[in-house]
Amino acid sequence: MYTGLLKAPEEGICHLFYYCCMKDGQFQESELNTISDKLVSIDLHKKLNFKDEMRKFKSYQSSLTDEDMYLKYLISLIQPTNALALFSWCVELCASDSGVSAEEDALLFRIAKLLNIGETEKDLLQRLMIERSSVLVEKKF
Repeated sequence: MYTGLLKAPEEGICHLFYYCCMKDGQFQESELNTISDKLVSIDLHKKLNFKDEMRKFKSYQSSLTDEDMYLKYLISLIQPTNALALFSWCVELCASDSGVSAEEDALLFRIAKLLNIGETEKDLLQRLMIERSSVLVEKKF
């Protein structure tokens, strides 16, 4: 099970990001690029091998039966001090493949709840990140 595989906050972040991207059932190149950019921008590429982490993730992904327990575990491993920033990156990853599906929206609701982010903050951050993603794609405000 994943609890034996993951030990460091960096791994928790990486697997949370993978989970956000896989929630809609597809893992597109744009999402992989976004994850890589995020992990490099916070220097996690120095501590993790992304391919190894993806293999780990895929090794247990199909056995996940309780999403809330899994998310609680990842967040407890990460121990975020900047919950809004972590949540905004999750939104950005969910939106990086041309929008947020109903499944991804439900996931973001769960993540926000576990991070103690209120509904107003969640909705505002989600709208902001989706609009930013749209501006990057459409090249206009």
